Amino acid sequence: MRFWFDQRGNTAMIFAVCVIPLLAIAGGAIDMTRHRTASVETQAALDAALLYVAHDLGERDIEVLKVEARQVFDEQMQGRGVAIRDFQIVQDGDDITATVDGDIETTLLGLAGVTKLDVSRVSQVRHSERKFEIAMSLDTTGSMQGEKIVQLRAAAKLLVDKIDAATSKTSSRRFALVPFTTWVNVGPDNFGADWIDQDGRSDVSATNLLPRTSRVALYEALGEVWPGCVEAREYPLDVNDTLPERRNPETLFTPSFYPDEPDDRRNYANDYLEDSGWSWNPMNLISDVSKYGVAILRASTNGLDNGRIRGRAPDLKRTYRFYSDVNTPIGPGFNCAPRPIVPLTENATFIKSEIDRLQAEGSTNMTEGVAWGWRVLSPEAPFTEGGAYNDRNVDKVIVLLSDGNNHISARSDMRGSDYSAYGYAANGRMGVPSRPSQAQIWTEMDKRTLEACSNAKAAGVVIYTVRLELTDERSDGVLSKCATSPEHYMDVPDAAQLGEAFSRIAEDVLQLYLAK
Repeated sequence: MRFWFDQRGNTAMIFAVCVIPLLAIAGGAIDMTRHRTASVETQAALDAALLYVAHDLGERDIEVLKVEARQVFDEQMQGRGVAIRDFQIVQDGDDITATVDGDIETTLLGLAGVTKLDVSRVSQVRHSERKFEIAMSLDTTGSMQGEKIVQLRAAAKLLVDKIDAATSKTSSRRFALVPFTTWVNVGPDNFGADWIDQDGRSDVSATNLLPRTSRVALYEALGEVWPGCVEAREYPLDVNDTLPERRNPETLFTPSFYPDEPDDRRNYANDYLEDSGWSWNPMNLISDVSKYGVAILRASTNGLDNGRIRGRAPDLKRTYRFYSDVNTPIGPGFNCAPRPIVPLTENATFIKSEIDRLQAEGSTNMTEGVAWGWRVLSPEAPFTEGGAYNDRNVDKVIVLLSDGNNHISARSDMRGSDYSAYGYAANGRMGVPSRPSQAQIWTEMDKRTLEACSNAKAAGVVIYTVRLELTDERSDGVLSKCATSPEHYMDVPDAAQLGEAFSRIAEDVLQLYLAK
């Protein structure tokens, strides 16, 4: 390098003048990288220290907790090269704020006169006792019989107990119970509610009956009592929390009414009236309302030619068993097996008593379980106990458990399927061909379940899903995607492990969260 000895000009002097800024610039990049790393590490240590003591605030002396927080912080920061000037924890109303001020020494930036870089971080925990609204949407289908339903009852009560024990005020936690099978039962006492289609004005109410047929009035005219199950609304209302309004009948909820099926108890599950004839197409007999006699006139404002109607309400036939896992007597309320919904309540003892009454019967329709789990958390009808969606102190949670895939049996005759919350496939409400394959029914049901999950999550609901004693890809795909995140999905291979899974959910729900 000749310029060190060059006598012909000022090369050495110019180089000497330039090298310091060049070194400062190069060193500055290194020091700024060190500063960013130190800031990230300091923030993580501050968050950890604050969360460590936040659980005990209000129960232990604040000054003792400050000392413990500083100890945790210092342990996290060992060897990080950050000199701490100040460390504070301050509680102000609902917020607990931790601040730290420190600095790191620079290397080459010192050549430019910058000897230290400031490291100041803030962490905040919202300490006010949050309000938990937890809807347990539980599969109570026939496959849950035996040890599964026993373990489910115990696990669900354990979740209630854990949340209850961790909250100091009953108003801070409320629980709802949504048992589901093919149907969801909203409770027979709700017939007079504004959100029920009392007058049969919706298209769903006319399914296999007459337009403007009040289904509960038809129950009464037949000497039966509506057991409380409701049909799914027309898509996409079935996967949404759209407010039911009487001015828009399709938004209302229609009481279930399982129609009388043909007089062939070898092939049909619900034959409870004498048919007036025979047809190769079972839908002709199912939709022939004359067999209901004068009961159909009493329930409808439209009526039929009186010459076709029998003069009195017919007597229902005696019961019989068609499905091995269905004990509901035949009749218009057939297969309405689940216990009624329990809306959000602060009464933990009552919710646990209802959990103890869960029984296993019927087939699986997770879409209705998700949709009604969401609806009981909503601040608007049909159930209005939920807090406002924009209340940042309210956590809305659905715990969805199922031990089976969505299922409605396909039938090779003109019905296309068994009757369900969507009616028969032939009624056109299921979103499948009138005579679908079993795979087509399953695909559509899974699609609707995931759509209901997505809609609920978009509204701010956190969804935990629990898969019980299943190993197939289909159930894994539906329940894992329905959950808020992979961590919110619990795969339980043995019913004896349900208590552990529900305990993990309770602990996760109760975790304090960083406000900033």
